[in-house]
Amino acid sequence: MTPGSDKRSLEVSQVFPTLFGRMLVKDASKWNALLESRILTLQSTTPSEDYANSGGWHSPADLLEASGEDIDWLRGVIAEGVNGMVQATMQLPEVSSRRTKPSGAFHVVAWANISKLGNYHRMHNHPGSAWSGCYYVRAHSEGQSTAGALELYDPRPFTEMTDVPGTPYGQRLLVRPEPGLLVLFPGWMYHFVHPVTSTEPRISIAFNALWKRT
Repeated sequence: MTPGSDKRSLEVSQVFPTLFGRMLVKDASKWNALLESRILTLQSTTPSEDYANSGGWHSPADLLEASGEDIDWLRGVIAEGVNGMVQATMQLPEVSSRRTKPSGAFHVVAWANISKLGNYHRMHNHPGSAWSGCYYVRAHSEGQSTAGALELYDPRPFTEMTDVPGTPYGQRLLVRPEPGLLVLFPGWMYHFVHPVTSTEPRISIAFNALWKRT
């Protein structure tokens, strides 16, 4: 027997993947200005809803039902992001190995948020939503500060309770807002928004993509 011929090899694979999408939309300033004007006007005539927001203003979830070129553009941006997440999902080994392909369609709803000094969003998730996300219309980033930032939790409970070399588990993903940024994540993932510390309002559009099988 050749020395070393009986060596065993460890096969390592990744399981339980959690996909996160990030897309910075170039040349969005024109559309952001139109969306900001629309949202500020809507705020002046519509009472705030209360979901996870602590202070600030939360519109009804019917923003995409409005008419206008800015809304058409927004629908396209969200659709591009959601389609990208679906394509990435289809490439996962757990999915690509299946013979049957999913059949259905997404129903997307969206709402606007305005947060000012001291406002924040409590930890929450979006039940029933395959993909959730946020598009930033107006935001003020303070360098490495967490002010107004979106923070997402590792979805696996208690992973931070055991020390592992490199500390890969139990980490949090911090997303600092910037105008034109679109982010997407599974609707079941817990997240929150840090308090805004600037006098400049933080204007964002959140959305849910609900999957309907056919």
